[in-house]
Amino acid sequence: MTGETLQFVHADRPPEVGDVRVFDSLTRQFLGTAFTFRIIGSSHYVSAPDYGFYELSTCEPAPSGGNGGTVVPLEPDRPSRRLAFETDALRCVTVVEHRPLAAFPPDRCEAGWSDFDLAYAFDGDPEAVTTIEIGEDSYETYHTYPEFDLALYTRTAFTRIDGASTRERRTRASEYSSR
Repeated sequence: MTGETLQFVHADRPPEVGDVRVFDSLTRQFLGTAFTFRIIGSSHYVSAPDYGFYELSTCEPAPSGGNGGTVVPLEPDRPSRRLAFETDALRCVTVVEHRPLAAFPPDRCEAGWSDFDLAYAFDGDPEAVTTIEIGEDSYETYHTYPEFDLALYTRTAFTRIDGASTRERRTRASEYSSR
């Protein structure tokens, strides 16, 4: 991993990620539509086009097309941060916690990652990992940085915004993407 910060970019359209390497990916029904969760070369990327929701977490410079990104220093003992983002269809709140590396659940690592929905050990190092665990209305990630003695934990929770039906949102999303 490069850099000393992690950036979170939330957008209502896909950010330009260029040639990103995908290490693990899962598309599944979540909140009534298809969400795709990916562990990528620089961290993670989540997309739900029907909701106009895109979250990119990256150690690389933030791409254009998002909110400019929220920079999170990769330092232990930092206070928790709360990031919020809203589209026409949903709102999300991401809580970012800086935990010591020892807080990463080692028993889950020893189980061969099977307890996580997605997991990848970078450069084969079981201490440098990104994981994603998907719940009913939220997902959790761990991004571990042994060089900083850091397990960066996030929990992103969603609330649907009443109003447009999923079909209306899909229509608006496809109209928007065809412009």
